[in-house]
Amino acid sequence: MLAELKWAWLVIGLTLTFMAQPLFAVASPVEAEVGGYVAAGVDHYGSFYDEDGGRSTTRGVLRNAKIELELALGKRWEAELDGSYKIEGDKKELDLGDAYLLYDGESRFEARIGRFKEPFGLERLASYTSLNTSERSLVTSAFAPGRSIGVMAGQYRKRGTWSLGLFTDEPDGGSTHAITARLTRAPIRSESQTLHLGAAASYRDLGDSRFQIKDEGEVFSADNVIRSPRFEAGDAWLAGLEAAWLYHRLTLVAEAMAQSVRRTDGSRWQFGGAYLQAGVFLTDDRRYYSRGEFDWIEPRHRAGALELVARHSAVDLRDRNLGAEASVTLLGLAWYLGELFQLRLNYLMPDIRGNTLMAVPDGDAVTLRAVLRF
Repeated sequence: MLAELKWAWLVIGLTLTFMAQPLFAVASPVEAEVGGYVAAGVDHYGSFYDEDGGRSTTRGVLRNAKIELELALGKRWEAELDGSYKIEGDKKELDLGDAYLLYDGESRFEARIGRFKEPFGLERLASYTSLNTSERSLVTSAFAPGRSIGVMAGQYRKRGTWSLGLFTDEPDGGSTHAITARLTRAPIRSESQTLHLGAAASYRDLGDSRFQIKDEGEVFSADNVIRSPRFEAGDAWLAGLEAAWLYHRLTLVAEAMAQSVRRTDGSRWQFGGAYLQAGVFLTDDRRYYSRGEFDWIEPRHRAGALELVARHSAVDLRDRNLGAEASVTLLGLAWYLGELFQLRLNYLMPDIRGNTLMAVPDGDAVTLRAVLRF
């Protein structure tokens, strides 16, 4: 009940803030833009992804139906308010996405307050519409924090960015308080190629709450069959390294993440993972990069852009002979028809060792997504 009240007050407070901004803009013109996307498709998977051991499951999914309201309030102020709706099997979820107020200062300096993604992970920070796979990697899903309530400052230049923020998930019913920072650099940036390097870290006060990593292995509607040990935790350190190389039609991306969690009895538990992903366009197209993140694809021809994708993700959620080690190998094809429509077809081959939930830990998966931006 307390979490619901905090959530309601957050929405009311941000709404009043948005409504009051024209006064702060001193009668400057207010520009509003409404957009969003719908992502839907089908998941088909074997017994690996079903904790009850079902041999074959096929599910239609509404991955996300998202609407975004962006406001430009004078020359220096911006605001955004997003809402999304998801259907995952029998589970339906209405969620608040980004909801923040942003100050755009001199020399690409920014400060924001509200609800938004913590600055951690190249793949996590990318919009769903700029991905080339149905889901983010197993590594990103397991370790990289998502949206939280907080305040953040940063600077976003063409060849480098930094960001630092204070966050909490208490309004969502959690007990975490975090300090998260990210630093990126593009030492090579030209028309033909870009080299991106980045690092991020986060200290997280978990408030002696119950801790466990649970993941569905890159299949949205599957069960959370990949798990770490479960225990009460005091705090945790999270670190990440990222690298990307864009060369004409080719894109190579790699990230590694590690987490050290302090149990309430004082013992330290170590978890980690990494992924390597390659994408190559079969058409005369390329992926674009801007200020530490990827942009969506802009096909050069009416027939659209076609991209082959391969990825291998692996996580080690096992310590003291408890938990699981798992990996997922993905082969995919992405078709971008204009800037507004995408099709993504993925074939996934999982593997797991250690403690498992499923009765029969084998069976591959196929996912199909259609994404329409508006």
